[in-house]
Amino acid sequence: MRIKREILLIGILIVIILVLYSFTTFFKKNVEQADASKFVLEDLKGKYPTADVSIIEIKQKFNNYNEKYFEVKVSLTLNKGMPCPELYQYYYNYPVQNFVPSPPEKITSGCTVCATTPCQIAFEEEAAIASHSFSGTENVNDYIQNNSARYQVSEMTASWKVKWDSKNATDYYEVEVGKNGTIINVTKIPKKS
Repeated sequence: MRIKREILLIGILIVIILVLYSFTTFFKKNVEQADASKFVLEDLKGKYPTADVSIIEIKQKFNNYNEKYFEVKVSLTLNKGMPCPELYQYYYNYPVQNFVPSPPEKITSGCTVCATTPCQIAFEEEAAIASHSFSGTENVNDYIQNNSARYQVSEMTASWKVKWDSKNATDYYEVEVGKNGTIINVTKIPKKS
């Protein structure tokens, strides 16, 4: 009877130790991920103080020496809300590994998207540019130029809805851009008084 009680007590202690170990591993991993996020965001905000920066993904990896590091994928937008936003994706390794990091990937450039249509519109910045530069959106482009309009984008299942508005105008435009690179609808909407 006494041996059964001791075995039960040892079993309970082992379970408690395993639970405590898993908690410390979980919190240690999150602290390291938080450190990686903080480092990346501080670095990009220091280099581009006016940019809109967000972390897309963090992956835990191991190098050739079985040392853990985090691969951080970041989205950085310059001129957000303006007619020609520039979208970049950066890839960081934290802590730094023994190889040269890849240069940023430029998603939008020179206020153009899609060399040929139809094409894939995967980012809101691409939708914003398409909404005033694709065929059928000439009136929207004139509105933007004459009113210093800014955009807001919302994502739908198969399209993007881009709203161009200016405080000084009596109307605004809504443009629906298909994710397949087509202009679905352009609507000029009067503002309510």
